Amino acid sequence: MSSTISHLPGSGSHDDAELTGIAAAVEQRLRAADRLIMDLDEELSLLAGLQEFPLGRFLLRNRGLNGYWTSYIFRYEPGTPTESDTEFWLLNRSLLSGARERYQRFRTEISRSITDGAVLASLPCGVMDDLVRQDYGDAPGARLVGIDIDEESLRLAKENAASRGWGDRTDVVLSDAWELGIDSEFDLLVSNGLNMYEPDPGRLVALYRNFARALRPGGRLLLSFLTPPPPPPWEAPERAGEWQRYGIAEHDLRRELALFGDIIQAKYLNFVSEADTRAQLAEAGLEVESVGYSDGGVLPIVSAVRPR
Repeated sequence: MSSTISHLPGSGSHDDAELTGIAAAVEQRLRAADRLIMDLDEELSLLAGLQEFPLGRFLLRNRGLNGYWTSYIFRYEPGTPTESDTEFWLLNRSLLSGARERYQRFRTEISRSITDGAVLASLPCGVMDDLVRQDYGDAPGARLVGIDIDEESLRLAKENAASRGWGDRTDVVLSDAWELGIDSEFDLLVSNGLNMYEPDPGRLVALYRNFARALRPGGRLLLSFLTPPPPPPWEAPERAGEWQRYGIAEHDLRRELALFGDIIQAKYLNFVSEADTRAQLAEAGLEVESVGYSDGGVLPIVSAVRPR
């Protein structure tokens, strides 16, 4: 995977003993579980595989992704060999492949708002790939803003922007999204994934109000969300066909759910319907102009505008 980001966050910040302790605690929990997605031996093998590569070790420690590793996944070229079989599976055959496809659709949607003098923001920005890896040939006066609560991500975002020649036209802001306090500044605000960590509808409306307030009248919000998936095919065989929309085979889905559910117990699986998302955005003062899905009809992106 090619990258302009030279420093791998967290390298050296956790010793082997800590990771060994985390893995041992997970193994103990798996052995004591009444029910697992896969056989115990298979899940223990997957646990061992996660410890073989940096992304897997980060997932074990943090139960989710940060900006650096999100960029790593999105920049990965499918089929590129990896040092670990587990990592190759994760990058090529899990649902992360669908998230990578949605990232590309985000980039296409962002390009619609690139005009000379426009101010484009990303929150949480991570390393800011969504904005800095665009073509600004016809918009040399555009300005980019990255907002995140993680100082490491902001540092990497500045490094990333500078490597693309946008360092002097890129600002970063350390801020909690619920305490943003920005008024009528952005022509475009991109938010890919933050709402997936928040299950409280009231807090989601508050978040979207902050987004609306930060937009200029006529400004646009691009937002992703996770619609409720069907039950696993082994629990509801009559609905197994619905999983074909996600492009994942049943054995890979079992492995995916075992990894993110049984093993790391991921923290970011808040599901919400399109109808509820539309209602929350409307309550926040935004007008939905479109909801676009993948070719399979999943992984939506909302485009909403602040009325003039």
